[in-house]
Amino acid sequence: MPVFHRKPVLVPTDYSDASLNAVRVARSVAGADTDVTVVYVAQDHDLMLHPLTWTAGALPEYQEKRLLLGLQNWSKDHNLGDVNLTVRKGDPGTQVCELAEETGCKLIVIPSHGRHGLQRVLLGSVAERIIRHCHCSVLVLRRTKDPESVPKPAEDWFPRRWVVVPIDFSDASSMAIETALEVTDDRGHIDIVTVVPALDQIDFGGAVVVSDAVCRRDCEKYMQRYLTERGYGSLRTHAFVGDPGIMIAEHASEADADLIVMPSHGRSGLRRLMLGSTTERVIRHSDTPVLVLRVDVGKSVG
Repeated sequence: MPVFHRKPVLVPTDYSDASLNAVRVARSVAGADTDVTVVYVAQDHDLMLHPLTWTAGALPEYQEKRLLLGLQNWSKDHNLGDVNLTVRKGDPGTQVCELAEETGCKLIVIPSHGRHGLQRVLLGSVAERIIRHCHCSVLVLRRTKDPESVPKPAEDWFPRRWVVVPIDFSDASSMAIETALEVTDDRGHIDIVTVVPALDQIDFGGAVVVSDAVCRRDCEKYMQRYLTERGYGSLRTHAFVGDPGIMIAEHASEADADLIVMPSHGRSGLRRLMLGSTTERVIRHSDTPVLVLRVDVGKSVG
């Protein structure tokens, strides 16, 4: 029985080349155009109404028809087949999550726009807002530096050639490994990665500092035991010390990985605002697509 449920798929679009690529990836992942829904979320600059008029309630019918026609023309111009098309209004992150819930979506495919600095801290990217609040898995693609050179995806986006799986030894980690086994074509091409934050090496009670080499060695031993006990003993392991988000992204880049698979633990509140989750830090720094699994203990992924 599959762990990773990949359809129906939802794709938000802003008419960019990156979002066009996301739709193409979604079609490949789903295998059938009718299992893909493309949504355009209108904001105030899209609507020919005073802001106080459109912020509450549904889209006026004439506005909905105008926006939907634009989406239909875009889909036709780019030969997107029989995908479902819909328009919403409001905050993109909120609207995408609500639509995903309404349609029973199992996967959202979205490009990352890679914002940095104060704007990200205060507002967060649409991708991160979706990851925080949606109840389904999210595949975050990477926006290329040159928007004119966004490559078309292969006919079959899955399976991936090389997959990196960061783990923290939780039940969610086991499900991430199972997902990686499903979406790669060779279990020998899966890297299991654990990163120990540097602060965790210090025993404050005894003021004992453990060297990076010893920390990595002990972590490798624990990883091997963890994997062996769960029947994954043949998978390759890598232990690092440092910032988890950065180290995971750097390893994936150095390994020329095609995908990072990791669960979202759904932290919220001040801790998320100040530090961000490891998942979000990976997305910020990675040049590799990231599949974020929404995991509920005792339930399947997706």
